[in-house]
Amino acid sequence: MSTPSVKVHSYSEEPVAYVGSFFNGLAVPKGTEFEVYQHKKNGDFLVHGESETLEYNGKTSADENEYVVAVYDRNKNAVELYKTPYIPTKVTAKKNRVYKGPLVKSFGLKNVAQRKALGEAFGTKKAKAAITNLEKNRIDSDKLQDIELDIVDTVQESTKPLEIEKATGPVPNPNVHATNVEDVYPIDSIVPQKTWGYIRAQPLLSDPTPLNLLPSQPEFVKPILSKLRDAKNIKGLQLLYYSALLFGVYENRRVSQKEALMTRLKNIPSEVLVDNILDQFAISRSSKFGRSKEKSFTIDPHHEDKLLCYLFIILLHLSNFSIELNPLAKDLKMKPTRLVALFRALGATIKSATVAEAEALGIPKSAAGTYKIANLKVPFKLPEITRKKFRS
Repeated sequence: MSTPSVKVHSYSEEPVAYVGSFFNGLAVPKGTEFEVYQHKKNGDFLVHGESETLEYNGKTSADENEYVVAVYDRNKNAVELYKTPYIPTKVTAKKNRVYKGPLVKSFGLKNVAQRKALGEAFGTKKAKAAITNLEKNRIDSDKLQDIELDIVDTVQESTKPLEIEKATGPVPNPNVHATNVEDVYPIDSIVPQKTWGYIRAQPLLSDPTPLNLLPSQPEFVKPILSKLRDAKNIKGLQLLYYSALLFGVYENRRVSQKEALMTRLKNIPSEVLVDNILDQFAISRSSKFGRSKEKSFTIDPHHEDKLLCYLFIILLHLSNFSIELNPLAKDLKMKPTRLVALFRALGATIKSATVAEAEALGIPKSAAGTYKIANLKVPFKLPEITRKKFRS
């Protein structure tokens, strides 16, 4: 049996396109124009685009992998390769963007202060260095105030992509007036009432190998399963079973046929239960003909984020509303930054583990600063853009 081969006709270092990275669930409006710039000295690429309400900005990073675009010529059975920059891109609301240019306040100032302001804004490097040397040993309260404002602006700028993801992301409506943390996202609004009858948790108490009865076996279920079995908590075991099923669907989100999905899940869950989940977290592609098992579906980025948010809410209920994010990111094969963004979109607070927590969790003290824990608390506070959305 011969193996088909494709020749490389040419390779070009000159890019003809770029690869942009956005968070899942983002829909860029039609007609949005993007412009790409390249730095003459270091070769870095910048991208900028604007829609009516949003602004898109990104730049290449030395840490990112390089991409190559292949253009295939069917007649010659050959490809032309073009080196393509990868540009991580963030989204900001235009009405909240911060002016980064020089701030010149000259009205009502003395001539010396005016010359200093103009020199700092528009002077040559030599002139700016001279101003810096003169002011080096002088404490200026105005400068201290400017530094404080810069820190606030930096924090706000860093959180804007998370706020936009919350405004556009598929997060269930919380009860902002809840006095008990269990009522912020009531479990009955997360797991449909018709679903409970198809989740049989009793065998999880009696079977010697309960993990084999779950649709998937991520690491996060093991400690929770042990605690729920010891407490003989049937409702908790039902929730854990449902979370394992959501995880299994997420893990096989690239499958497009229900029959194939059932095979991946080892035909453990009820077909009706899987149908309910696909109705809620997937786009149905089924036709009017054929059997139910032949139903096809697609899980787009929007529904993918929705499935994850519902899974996280269930895990918060099962974990006393405190979750270690590092092992969960490993289970989901997900970047911690995206995981943190989704939990913040749910209104959870993210903090690093304390020394005492690190010791209790068996984490080296040196790694405590990078070990993140998500907590859901009351009184519940929505992210800023979400509050504006609800008010409108």
